[in-house]
Amino acid sequence: MKNSNLSIEPWGLDLEERIRVLENAKRGGKKIALYYAKGPDSSTFRYRCFNVWQATLESKKWQAVFFFRDELRILEKMIPECDLLVFSRQSRWDGVIKKLADIARSGDISVVFDLDDLVFDKKYLHVVANTIGELGSLDYWLPYFSDINKTADYMDGFLVTNSFLGEKISAEFDKPYRVIRNSLNKEQLSASAAYLRLKNSLKEKGVFKMGYFSGSPTHVNDFEVALSEILEFLKLHSDAKLRVVGLMEFDVRAGEYLEGGRIEFVPPVDFRKLQRLMAEVDVNIAPLVVNDFTNCKSELKFFEAGVVETTTIASPTYTFAKAIKDGENGFLAQPGEWYDKLEYLYKNPKENRKIALAAKKYALKHYYGEEFLKEVEEAYEYFAK
Repeated sequence: MKNSNLSIEPWGLDLEERIRVLENAKRGGKKIALYYAKGPDSSTFRYRCFNVWQATLESKKWQAVFFFRDELRILEKMIPECDLLVFSRQSRWDGVIKKLADIARSGDISVVFDLDDLVFDKKYLHVVANTIGELGSLDYWLPYFSDINKTADYMDGFLVTNSFLGEKISAEFDKPYRVIRNSLNKEQLSASAAYLRLKNSLKEKGVFKMGYFSGSPTHVNDFEVALSEILEFLKLHSDAKLRVVGLMEFDVRAGEYLEGGRIEFVPPVDFRKLQRLMAEVDVNIAPLVVNDFTNCKSELKFFEAGVVETTTIASPTYTFAKAIKDGENGFLAQPGEWYDKLEYLYKNPKENRKIALAAKKYALKHYYGEEFLKEVEEAYEYFAK
């Protein structure tokens, strides 16, 4: 793998290496799930394509292999050799998708669409736009939803991140779905283990630090769910700080804490460095507006914080509520409950530590290794003919 330094991501795999893995898997009797993606990135592609590729390297039954748009000629030749063709969420409808799907169907190979978001049904357009605060960009979202809808309509079924999303898409198209959760990869766990060994020295002494890992400014409305209680906590605890990683805009209420350095901003970082930033805080906060859109979202902020032994407080969306056992491996907070749960962790560092260890145990069991691989294999088997 091309991962000798942080500037080269692990999914920067040579075409020759991917073909070699595919051919070795075939010779070893493994079935092949071919993924088509527009190109690599650190978000959807990482979770939905690369992490699955890496997990199936340990499988005795299946191997996932991904190809990109600029490798279409090779991909077309490989399709007859595969057992399942998977289109990533990047697959907005065009003639290429139809051509690839038709090649697969001519060989009686199922085609499925992998989705991690509620972006296929225009009746949810305003829910999405309102939630992420981008009503002004409907000119972008309308054709996007339309293209994803056309792709979904041409598929035999769906791979999704959770059952809430699966039920929505299954009802819309009257086609089956199977869940493959978002997951961790080896590089992420290796970085996390290194930071864990340094965790005590990484944390700022005498400070209770909250972490908010937004990723993009589209989470402004989400953060508003807990903002007033977080500001109240900062007001009443002079040794508390808030770290915001990514892009975020605050209203005037946060002014004094921004000027005083008690709200600190960190620019977006790569996925390994993010694990360090999570390890350095006492609590990871994940507020969300709870609606159909956010109920379709993954719980990745919980399990990525968990593997660096950082406790999460999250809004009770579908996936957070399924993963987090309140008070055991994390906390769920409705509006009006954020302050009290922050206060509990502030006053009970030993309990915080206990909960963080439980979060780590849960994350390693459910989002990596044997259990995750079984989920992948069973989803593939369901659709393979």
